[in-house]
Amino acid sequence: MANKNPAISIIIAMFNAQRYIEDCLKTLLYQTFQDFEVIIVDDCSTDRSAEIVKSFMNRFDGRLQLIKTKRNSGTPGLPRNLALKSARGKYITFFDSDDMLTKTALEELYNLAEEFDAEVVHPERYYEMPDGSNHITPRTFQMPPFVKEPTLETDDLGDRVERFTQKKFLWWACNKLFRRDFLLKNKIEFPRVEVFEDMCFFIQALVHAKIYVRVPNVVYIYRIRNDSISHDPPHPFDITRNMIDVFHTLDKFLSAQDFFACNRKYRFMLLDFFIRQRIKLVSNNIYALSDPAEIDEYLRRNIFNVKPAENVALTCHLFDLVNILNLEIERLQKEIIHGK
Repeated sequence: MANKNPAISIIIAMFNAQRYIEDCLKTLLYQTFQDFEVIIVDDCSTDRSAEIVKSFMNRFDGRLQLIKTKRNSGTPGLPRNLALKSARGKYITFFDSDDMLTKTALEELYNLAEEFDAEVVHPERYYEMPDGSNHITPRTFQMPPFVKEPTLETDDLGDRVERFTQKKFLWWACNKLFRRDFLLKNKIEFPRVEVFEDMCFFIQALVHAKIYVRVPNVVYIYRIRNDSISHDPPHPFDITRNMIDVFHTLDKFLSAQDFFACNRKYRFMLLDFFIRQRIKLVSNNIYALSDPAEIDEYLRRNIFNVKPAENVALTCHLFDLVNILNLEIERLQKEIIHGK
């Protein structure tokens, strides 16, 4: 029977995942740790995803809940926020509908969280599995060195920020365990943006967490797909607009924190890192434009001329942004011409 106050709430945002959701749910059924609930938010799927989830209801014995959004949000962030309102677990973990966990994943993360009374448990690596294959390989985009045993993160926020900008953190929301009362107390949720929502959520947790534990455990299995939302190349204008929206969301959050009000260099350090990380994503899609000058004009119109007094940090980087984009345009055009 379902526990009214389970140890863990597993939150899954789902959209057209009929090829994968069965594997996803089975990996939860076979966990060595079973004191959990599963909350799946169907973001208006048009395939059989919801039907497949319903077929698993009895097997979870009251621990599986299916919620449906009123309209497709186009991002996992808003469905996750919706599920957070229904979650009852002491801890929260986020899970993508096409991914899986190792058999002892929940047991390992829960025991570590309890041992340290952690607000965040942070595995530094994950397994990568190509679609159609059963072969898994440890991966990470976090830079070394890695911890060899559970390690409390420093409470020096300036040091955290500096190492974050050096890619010393794996900033996914998935693969981690968060204490629910910690998220609620600090009003941590996903922003209303179409992309980059994970980084915003993670930065909020990184800033607020007092007991943040890094662990060497590799428990999350990330499936590489060619048809997922994150792999569907958006139009450069759309992704640039989203980049700007997320920038303002981050800036608003940072500006409200006493630490960043007193230490403005760290605020700008985070904002600068975000912009530079997203430039590559924009530039890799820039070849879709018939006239590269359009992106230059678009950036100027949407950055310089929108409340310029509030855009100090972003404005400072605009010329660098435009110059880098133009260099990327030239590089991509040469590759196309030479058939690379």
